[in-house]
This record gives sequence, structure tokens and C-alpha cells, in this order.
Amino acid sequence: MNKELNFETFKYFLECYFNVSANYDELNKIINDFNSFENTKCRNKLRAELKLILQLEDWDFVQGFVKKYGMRKMNEEKLKWLIQSVLDNLKLN
Repeated sequence: MNKELNFETFKYFLECYFNVSANYDELNKIINDFNSFENTKCRNKLRAELKLILQLEDWDFVQGFVKKYGMRKMNEEKLKWLIQSVLDNLKLN
């Protein structure tokens, strides 16, 4: 099975919110925008996808995914920081 199919909401987040034009220091604002504009179902789906990414620990895949859809080259440490920052700031209701 293609792993990318499991991460459509993360792909959407990278393409539409945390895209190449966004700075890392804007991440909290970007997450707040995502919380404001996206419904609870979408936010819960992103949370589930990010938790699955952390469980899989396939950082080569995640690096390629983020490079492809977010146009960012991030090392494992930066990826973990990104994912944890989003998880910590997502509103679930």
C-alpha cells in the first residue's frame, strides 16, 4: 500500500498552510490559522496522521514526503519538532 495515501491531511497542511513561502517562526500562527479555518474532523484527521508518522518512525519516507509536498529539506530532528509543534497546538474541538 502506498503510505502517501494515509497522509492526505498532512499533505494538505504542507501544501496550503506550511508551504515553502512560510517561515519556521510563523509555525504557531500557521497552526492557529489551521485551527480557525478547518473543521474538527480535519483537525482530528491531521492529529491521527501525525501520531501515525511518529509511530512508524520512517524518517526517510517523511523527509521525502515533506520535500515533495512542502518543498522543504528537513532532517529528522526538525521533522520531529514540526510534528510535535503541530500536535501540541492543534485544537480538537
